[in-house]
Amino acid sequence: MKRFTLYIFCLVVLLLTDLKAQEKTNTIEQFIADIFEQYAAETDESLDFESFYEELMELSYNPLNLNKATKEELDKLPFLTDIQVENILFYIYRFGNFQTVYELQLVDGLDMTDIRRMLPFIYVGDSEVKSQKIYGKEIFKYGKNQILFRVDRGLETKAGYLKTDDNSTQYLGSALYNSLKYQFRFKERIKFGFTMEKDAGEQFSGSSHTGYDFYSFHAQLNDIGKVKTIVAGDFRANYGQGLVLGSGFGMGKSSYVLKVNSHGTGLKKYSSTSESNFFRGAGATMRFGKFDFSVFYSNKNIDGDTLNGNFASIYKTGLHRTIAEFKKKNTVNEQVEGFNTTFTHANLQLGFTIVHTAFNHNLEPEPATYNHFYFKGDEQTTGGLSYRFRLSKFNFFGETALTNHYASATVNGITFSPLSQVSFVVLNRYFSPEYDTFYATAFSESSRINNENGFYLGMEMHPFKKWKIAAYADSYRFPWPKFGVDAPSVGRDYLMQIDYAARRDLTMFWRFKYEEKQDNESDSGQTMPLVVPLHKGSIRYQLNYSFGNFSFKNIIDGNLVQKNHSAMKYGLCALQDVSYSFTSIPLKIDFRYLFFDAVDYDNRFYVYEKDILYAFSIPMYYGKGSRYYINMKYDLNDRISMWLKLAQTVYADDRETVSSGNEEIQGNRRSDVRVMLRCQF
Repeated sequence: MKRFTLYIFCLVVLLLTDLKAQEKTNTIEQFIADIFEQYAAETDESLDFESFYEELMELSYNPLNLNKATKEELDKLPFLTDIQVENILFYIYRFGNFQTVYELQLVDGLDMTDIRRMLPFIYVGDSEVKSQKIYGKEIFKYGKNQILFRVDRGLETKAGYLKTDDNSTQYLGSALYNSLKYQFRFKERIKFGFTMEKDAGEQFSGSSHTGYDFYSFHAQLNDIGKVKTIVAGDFRANYGQGLVLGSGFGMGKSSYVLKVNSHGTGLKKYSSTSESNFFRGAGATMRFGKFDFSVFYSNKNIDGDTLNGNFASIYKTGLHRTIAEFKKKNTVNEQVEGFNTTFTHANLQLGFTIVHTAFNHNLEPEPATYNHFYFKGDEQTTGGLSYRFRLSKFNFFGETALTNHYASATVNGITFSPLSQVSFVVLNRYFSPEYDTFYATAFSESSRINNENGFYLGMEMHPFKKWKIAAYADSYRFPWPKFGVDAPSVGRDYLMQIDYAARRDLTMFWRFKYEEKQDNESDSGQTMPLVVPLHKGSIRYQLNYSFGNFSFKNIIDGNLVQKNHSAMKYGLCALQDVSYSFTSIPLKIDFRYLFFDAVDYDNRFYVYEKDILYAFSIPMYYGKGSRYYINMKYDLNDRISMWLKLAQTVYADDRETVSSGNEEIQGNRRSDVRVMLRCQF
């Protein structure tokens, strides 16, 4: 009777707050982009939005049954913390199956914002549903096909397209970017497709190259008897905390302060247009009771600047526009063999991963102080032990890895929630300077997983209804010089974000961040390397609200930077977004106007902007100027949709050129147009 009363209470409360799976003016595409924005807001690295988007879109097509979902499946929801996932599973263990999604409000640590985020990706069903056989007729009848065709072009002429006496520096192809994708899926059981891409400046037809520059194929089968997953073609692998294998989307510092640990998602298809950080071959995962066994093999050619049987670095941009870039294409053969076994029982998970990588050329980086400990040679073996277990209100996780040259790395952390309104995470990391692997992606300050020690503390609390406070402090040290800093250095980051959700259609947050790092002193004239302190404080206010078919976003962003006790320099950025969804025609329009004034490069801004499907833009703003764009989506019918984006950045700081090298544009503006066509059947 008591539980029935709670059901009725939750149902009434949620109906009164008008809980829905999707906002009236927001599509699931924008919903996913908003989640990704929180991860990307605090980084200037290029993150793989395509894979992130595809995984969540597939999950929206085939939602998780809460009463049957495992921890591994719930970990696919990137906005849920470890504590929240454990609390959902513990609730089912203690009270039995969910009878309705409204019951989620009874789970400790889940607020209305979390529940709204979950709704597009979950449902409540029978926990006894078993895997069904696959029949050929059903595959062709219920399978979903999708074709994506995209074209981009910059409207101004760049230096690389102008004829010069030195043909080796000219771009070989046209300024047109083009990609073509085909994807097929049958529920979550069968997935396959291909990707073809030509970057701007690459040759599509000519003496150097004919056809697309990049081709990719993938196939994945799930849940066939004892076979959990089979992948062929291009795929990714992610296990433990990513110290050995973390080729998927990695978690870093963001306003999701509790999301710092990686989730071993295993083998997955790869269909992104990014031309690095994936495997090409085949792999499989078998399940025997509480053990999962995975094995894979990859054999692909990668780009490198080879000379006399050696190559100095792996060329990861995927750009082959000039003769010099084209000569690096597919010059090095890379073979990777990997194995993982994972044991899962109740609140305990243990894993062991080993990977062997071999090149047909020796990797010999050009001698420099910062890369003294980088990997050299043609073979490397790396192994790691990972663990996760729950004890009362504490969740422990970590991984320790070792290379065949005895270089070590370890990540260990604890999440705990003393009260349902308060959660903490503590994480310690140690990456020796000698630890240098090729597919590691773990929590760190720098993108390279080596030469770093750090301690992170994060906290999230809900002091009042509709309010959330998230904060973290991160202290780190680089015991050896790194790129751009010619001596051992230290740093500290602090962030606090206060969110207020007044209503479904009115939310806002205040974000405060302070960074203290060390950098090379400019023009120091010193014989010995000299690093100086760099202080940066920033504040952002963001307001989101909607009215009828209109939705609005306002952002004010400012920062102050001081280097080596010199005068402070400022940066200021403000924008207005307006979106409108027509009711009489299937058209949605997004418009933005932004202005920026960043006195110094250290004051630069990275601001997310809406884009066409599968694209995610975080332009960098430095100097003084403005940017505006219009982004449109039109559904021609139930099967065909089209996106169009027009954008322009205008600089007002007396510059006569934009960018440099082959990308240089004469004048003070840069304009772009993007078009995408999607056909579903």
